[in-house]
Amino acid sequence: MSCMDAESTPPDYASAGVDEAHEQDIFTRAMRPWLGRTRARSPMVASITGLASGYFATLLNLPPGPPLALTTDGVGTKILVARQANRWEPIGIDCVANNVNDLICVGAVPVALLDYIATDRIDEGVLEEIARGLYLGADLAGIAIPGGEIAQVGAMLAGAAGGRPMLDLVGTAVGALPRGREPVDGSRVSAGDVVLALPSSGLHSNGYSLARHVLFDVAGMTLDDQVPGTARHLDDALLQPTRVYVEAVEALWAAGVTPRGLVHVSGGGLLNLGRLAADVSYELDALPSPPPLFGLIADAGRVPAATMYSTFNMGTGFCAVVAPNKQQAAVEALKGVGEEPVRVGWVTSRPGRTVSIPSAGLLGQGDAFSPAPGSV
Repeated sequence: MSCMDAESTPPDYASAGVDEAHEQDIFTRAMRPWLGRTRARSPMVASITGLASGYFATLLNLPPGPPLALTTDGVGTKILVARQANRWEPIGIDCVANNVNDLICVGAVPVALLDYIATDRIDEGVLEEIARGLYLGADLAGIAIPGGEIAQVGAMLAGAAGGRPMLDLVGTAVGALPRGREPVDGSRVSAGDVVLALPSSGLHSNGYSLARHVLFDVAGMTLDDQVPGTARHLDDALLQPTRVYVEAVEALWAAGVTPRGLVHVSGGGLLNLGRLAADVSYELDALPSPPPLFGLIADAGRVPAATMYSTFNMGTGFCAVVAPNKQQAAVEALKGVGEEPVRVGWVTSRPGRTVSIPSAGLLGQGDAFSPAPGSV
């Protein structure tokens, strides 16, 4: 593998082609004002008040039925790794997981998903692999995929001509809030609450622009290279599907544990805790060490800890915030469905929705971590 020049600047997410902060600013200025006006166009549909702006899914009231939850998400540039490896099944699972893991954050039970594939050309074998992955993801989530759409947009993807198909995969999922269950938005989180974490299976579907840039462009690695400290090759590690957490969260409700906050640790990593509505902060003082793949990315690209924790899940795929007197019941419920929950932190009364990671010397707010005051 090639080494980065000692005088070069360590890669960040923006230099790898993704500027999340700028993207959010543009959405707020250019799109939100217009899209917000559409709410008045359908008097039967009303957003449930109280959900934090930027939350994981949208809850809609359609009386007299139960509130519905909606979300849409894709797979991102992980598709480029699937294309390079010619392994498409994992991204089908990712598409389902990315959507249902957001739906459950508002307390909804996922019901169905529609998929959309835009491709430069039809390849039956590729589509069958993706469909098999969608089926496997749906089976894990307990949902149906009653339909979808395939669009041939060769002119739009002309730059990708040659070799294997180029495509994008997106899903839109719907769920329902069970009768008697209050929506979850984190507004009931309070100081002293406990943060429980469930492990990720790897990168899931986030940070792949930076990961690919570091591993392939900077370090000169190939998919056949081995991840140091493991017996896995890079293709297996990078294409490990996103975990589905539906069964785990439903186990909490079944055990009588009402989560005060539910967080899918997706893009933005553990900063997603700051999306919960309560004006509190989070002290993550017992995070497990990140798995070797994250260390490989950090070392190969000399990527600062602040960038790593702002971009990747670092081994934690989902968090549940519960009352202290519910911690034991929550842990037992999660273990009962095969999970390995870890108490990783607690809630403080400090306002600002900050996220502190003492082991890494980081303090995060909004969409970025920075060195904590006094840290080396």
